[in-house]
Amino acid sequence: MKRVALILCQAVCALQIGVAAAEKPAIPAKLAALLAATGEDRKPVITPEQRTYFEGLNDHITALLSNATETEIITRADHLGSILALGLRPQKMEVLLQDNCILCHTDPEVQKPETLFSLSPPAGARPHLNLRHVVDDVHFARGLSCSGCHGGDPANDKLEHTHVKEWPGTDRDKNRAWILAFCARCHSDPALMNRFNPGLPTDQLAKYKESPHGKLLIEAKDPRAPDCLSCHGVHGIRNAKNPLSTVNAKRVHETCGACHANPVTMAGFKLPDGSPLPTNQVAEYRASVHGRALLERGDLGAPTCNKCHGNHAAMPVGLASVSQSCGLCHAGNASLFDGSKHKKAFEEHKWAQCAKCHGNHGIVKTHDGMLGTGADSMCVDCHQQYAKNNPECNATAEYFHATIARMDEAWSQFGVVAEQLAMRGLDVDPIHDKLNELADTIKQARAHIHSFSRNNFDQVVAPGNKAVESISALTDGAKTEYRSRQLGLGASIVLIGVMMMAVYLKLRRLERQEEGSLR
Repeated sequence: MKRVALILCQAVCALQIGVAAAEKPAIPAKLAALLAATGEDRKPVITPEQRTYFEGLNDHITALLSNATETEIITRADHLGSILALGLRPQKMEVLLQDNCILCHTDPEVQKPETLFSLSPPAGARPHLNLRHVVDDVHFARGLSCSGCHGGDPANDKLEHTHVKEWPGTDRDKNRAWILAFCARCHSDPALMNRFNPGLPTDQLAKYKESPHGKLLIEAKDPRAPDCLSCHGVHGIRNAKNPLSTVNAKRVHETCGACHANPVTMAGFKLPDGSPLPTNQVAEYRASVHGRALLERGDLGAPTCNKCHGNHAAMPVGLASVSQSCGLCHAGNASLFDGSKHKKAFEEHKWAQCAKCHGNHGIVKTHDGMLGTGADSMCVDCHQQYAKNNPECNATAEYFHATIARMDEAWSQFGVVAEQLAMRGLDVDPIHDKLNELADTIKQARAHIHSFSRNNFDQVVAPGNKAVESISALTDGAKTEYRSRQLGLGASIVLIGVMMMAVYLKLRRLERQEEGSLR
């Protein structure tokens, strides 16, 4: 009975496989011929990986491929191979196969090099010809392809070229202001954008028009001014969170640097004081504390160009508001500075607040030597020039430095002592608690120098001074306890030795008495 059941089961399985094979439609002749085509080296043009991808396609995608070959939009095996090599998800492949614009522009037999989408564009080719960029574009993923910008009907197999009316007939590359209104057709329409990304703002164009970039392009008609495509790209526009996006946090400095680090592009532009606009900002940023945090440690909270200068409403250089953007992250320091005497002095001299002391693009990690009157001090030069008649300025700076240095040295020394005491088996938890209090005080003190007020500073460091006294007392107590333990241990050892000697002598006396009795 078991053998009969096994035979029946095998027969049913074979029948099901046969039915499934019969239900799967045969590959049309033209498509099959392309799949089986060989090159001049007699090797298959379609690679095993591409064939495997094809065999995994559903019937609908296969039918679309077949239709493209029947209508002779795809006529070559290498053309078919480039489509299959993309390895797209079904949804994306469906969009691509229904867009005759892309299918035509991926045909090397029909297109010239300057209009051919390729998986591997030749060196020096314009980046928008990369086929992978086209299908990775955020617009393509939402069904907006070639015709959305270029016009025409992507479903028309006549492949007519009817461009949209917004495209200038001539000098498109010289006066690029038309691009702004062109992109704004969608991106300034709240109702339309709400269908795709409700969180995306629709006021970019209005902000851009008021920015230095916008005025340079619209009013001065300077072809060097950036437009939408300059920063976001043409094909291959990606969401800002995508690491490959030109506006991703880790790549913004490269995008801005394409112009701002190019001396030829920036030639003639000047700072508010009339000096030439520098082109070393990107190099300085990469080496700065902000650049290293973002680019080396991957801290996405670290600022890059647009965090300080803005995006579409880019702020002009030299304004105090640029420095004030520091307060978005360093809110505590900014609040202290705003309530200080230096705030008024900086406004009178029109200094850029934070940047006056810390710099802008090449900001380095702060250290205590920046205070006081030493060689690394940032206070001396200004005080000598602007506070000659007020010795309290230098005295206050030196007081800040000396106080913080003293507490920091105490923290380091007591930390070593605590470690030594712990190795001797003593309880150092109370010492560590006070060390943590001292560390917090030092941190707050370094921030509160931005108040430039001794009274405020002293209130902050007072707990630290008490912590130092407590730590000193605790360590002295621990050392005393350790010495007591040592004395106690020594006395115990002596007592034990005396007792052992007494026991030894007692045993010797008993042995002698026993020997005498035996005689």
